[in-house]
Amino acid sequence: MDGTRGILGIDAGGTFTDLAFLANGKIVEARVKVPTRHDDLAATIGEGIDLILREVDAWRIGDVHLASTLATNATVENKTVPSGLILIGYDEEDIKKAVDRNLFGPAEVESVPGGHDEKGNEKEPLDEAKVIESSDALLEKNVEGIAISGYFSVRNPTHEIRAKELLKLRHPNISITCGHELASELDAFKRAATAAINAGLIPIIIKLLEAVKNVMHGLGINASLSVVKGDGSLVSAEWAESHPVETVVSGPAASAMGARFLAGVKKSERPSWIVDIGGTTTDIICLDKHGNPVLKNEGASIGGHEILVKTIDIRTFGLGGDSRIVRTKDGSLKIGPRRVIPLAVAASEEPSVVNMLREIETSPSGREPVIVFPGKGKCSGMPAEERIMKKLAKGPATLEYLAHGEKIGVVHSIGQIIDKMDERGAAVIAAFTPTDALTVLRRLDKWDNQASSIGAGILASSHANAAEAEAFCLDVCEAVSRNIAWEVFRKALCDDGLISKNSEYDSHLKIGLRSRELETGPGITLHLNGNMIGVGAPAWAFMERAASMLSEKAALPEDAPVGGAVGAAVGTFFMRHVLLITPLVKTGGFRVHLPNGIKDFDDLEKAASDSVNFMIPWLKSMAAEAGGTAPEIEWTRKDEVAIISGGARSIHLWTRIMFNVEDGGA
Repeated sequence: MDGTRGILGIDAGGTFTDLAFLANGKIVEARVKVPTRHDDLAATIGEGIDLILREVDAWRIGDVHLASTLATNATVENKTVPSGLILIGYDEEDIKKAVDRNLFGPAEVESVPGGHDEKGNEKEPLDEAKVIESSDALLEKNVEGIAISGYFSVRNPTHEIRAKELLKLRHPNISITCGHELASELDAFKRAATAAINAGLIPIIIKLLEAVKNVMHGLGINASLSVVKGDGSLVSAEWAESHPVETVVSGPAASAMGARFLAGVKKSERPSWIVDIGGTTTDIICLDKHGNPVLKNEGASIGGHEILVKTIDIRTFGLGGDSRIVRTKDGSLKIGPRRVIPLAVAASEEPSVVNMLREIETSPSGREPVIVFPGKGKCSGMPAEERIMKKLAKGPATLEYLAHGEKIGVVHSIGQIIDKMDERGAAVIAAFTPTDALTVLRRLDKWDNQASSIGAGILASSHANAAEAEAFCLDVCEAVSRNIAWEVFRKALCDDGLISKNSEYDSHLKIGLRSRELETGPGITLHLNGNMIGVGAPAWAFMERAASMLSEKAALPEDAPVGGAVGAAVGTFFMRHVLLITPLVKTGGFRVHLPNGIKDFDDLEKAASDSVNFMIPWLKSMAAEAGGTAPEIEWTRKDEVAIISGGARSIHLWTRIMFNVEDGGA
C-alpha cells in the first residue's frame, strides 16, 4: 500500500453497493461490498466508504465516481416526483391520444400555441401569456419541476428557450427542463416524455447527491463527485442534477467499463460479451471490435417508458444468485425471475429456519422449502392477509402454518397470497436459490449449509439422500449456466439480424446448449465467436461453464465481483453532438440548425466552416459545465446527396457534422 492519491468508484446496485479504490487509476487497492438499503442509499454508501477508509487514508481519495440505479428504479417504479409538461406546437388530438396511452407517465400536461415546422421555420408565434398561465396552473397542482418540449424544437429551439426564460422569471426556484437539451432526435413525443421524466427525477437526484456529499464531508473526504451516465461517460454531480435522466442504466454502463478495464479489452478482431451477474438480475452488454460499448441508437426503454437518451445496449433478465428456484408441475426447474432470501442467509439470521425446514421435509404437503418473514409493507386489507400478518408478527413461519385454520380456498392459494404480499413488502420470502446450491456443493462457504441441504432435498424428491441432493444442486448450476449461455447467444444472433426476437429457431438453439451433456446421438455445437467476460459476485460460479457451451473460454478478472465500482473509477468524460445542415429548396441556400436557433447561408462550405467555428467554443463551454477539465474536440463531416436525371446531376439532401469531445486532462 503506497501513499499515492487515487479514485474511489461506487456502484450502488439493487442488491449490493460495491466500492473500489484505484491507486493511480490502475491498481485496485481496496474493495468492499455492502447490502443496499433502498430506503437510505446515502447511508449505504456511507457504510461502504467507512469500510474503505479502514484500508485507505481519506486524503488519498482525490475523486469519487458514482454509478447508481436510483434514476432507473424511480422511472421503472413510477416514483418520480410530480412534474409538469408544457407542450408547444403539438396537435391537441395527438396530445389526448398520448396521454391516454400514458406516454408521459404521471406528468401533468399543458398545451401552448407556437412551434416550428420540420425546416425550423416558425409555424405560429409563441403565446407567451399562455406559457405563464400554464406554468401557474401546473404549480397549483403541486408539481416540483416543469419540462418544456416544442414539436420541432430540435430544428429550432428558440420557443423552448424563450419559454424557459419566462418561467425562470416567474418561478425562479422551480427546476426547468427543455427537450432540445436532452435529445436531438425528431421523435417529438419520446422527446417530451424524456423531458417530463427528467423534470420528475431532478429533486430525487439532487437529494441523493447532496446526501452523498455530506457523507463524504463527514468522513473527511475532500474530493469532487462525478456521476456515470448511461453511455459509460462521466459528468459532474452538478450536471447530473439537471440532467438525471441521462444516468438511467448507469450501473450496467459502469460494469461494462469495468469489465473492459479489468479484462484488458482494447482493439480486437472479435466483439466481447460482458455478463454481469448480480443477486437479482443478469445484464448482457456487448463491446464492439474496438472495445467500446455498443449504444442503442433508438434510445432506451425503461419500465415501459420510451426515452431518447443514449445508453449502452443492454439485455437484462431475471436471473441471479438470489433467484427463487421452484419445481413446475411437469417436474422441470424454474429459476427466477423473483428474488428471495437464500435459505442459507435466512438460517444465519434466524436459526429456527432449520427446524421449520425439517417440518416441511416431513410434511406430506411439503413441495417447496419456503419460509415467510414479516415485512415492513402494509396489508391490503383482505381478511386472510390480516390473519396472516398477525401470525407473522410472532416471527417467521412455514406456508403450512400460515394456512392452518383457513378456509379451503385460502389453503389452496396460500402461495399466491404470500407472493402478492411479498411484492408489496408486507412479507419477505426465503426459498432455495443458486446461492444455496453453491453452499450445498461447498463452492461457497459463507454460511452453514444445513438449511440449504434440507431445501435441496425437498426439491430433489420427498426422500432425497445427500448424494441426490448434491446431484440436484449440480443440475441447478448447469441450468443457470445454460440460461446465461442461451441469453448471450440469442442476443448475438438478434443483434446481427440473423433471427428475430420471436425466433422459430429457439428450440434448435436449446438443443445445441444441451448437446454437450449427451454422450451419444446427434448434437449441435454453438460458436459465439466473441470474448466472454464475467463480472458480478456470482460470475465465478457459472461463467466458465456458460462459455464452454458456446465454444469459448470465459475471462474472470480478479476484481470482477466489484466490476461496476471499478468501471465507475476508471470512467472518463466525453460528449457527442451532431449538427445538421439542410438545403433551402424554395429560396436556395442552406440552413444550419444550431443549439440556440437557426442560421441561413448562401454557400454550403461557408455554412459548414462557420458552424464549426461556432460549435467549438460552445462545446468547450458545455464540456466545462459537465465536468470536462481540458476538452479536446474532433469533428467529422458527412454529406448526403441523391443522384437524379439518370446520373446527370446530384442534389444535396443534408450535411451532418459529428463532434466528439474528450477530456484531455483525464
